[in-house]
Amino acid sequence: MGRHRRGARREFTVADLIEELRRFDPRLEVRLATQPRMPYEHTVGAVAEADGMVWIGEAKQQGYAPDEVADRLGWR
Repeated sequence: MGRHRRGARREFTVADLIEELRRFDPRLEVRLATQPRMPYEHTVGAVAEADGMVWIGEAKQQGYAPDEVADRLGWR
């Protein structure tokens, strides 16, 4: 339960994430946005490798992300 489907196409790699993050000031805080219709803001928790993947854990929910976040992520 909760595991990725074996054989499913993996669309984003560690190298992809590193390349994306290089565009930003390394001193900026990082947040996760989830649920496109009403984006929640989550702080980043532990990062681990398991089951052949890297997992980014949630530390806690901070509230709702600003409208600009949904716009910039292409959710609206």
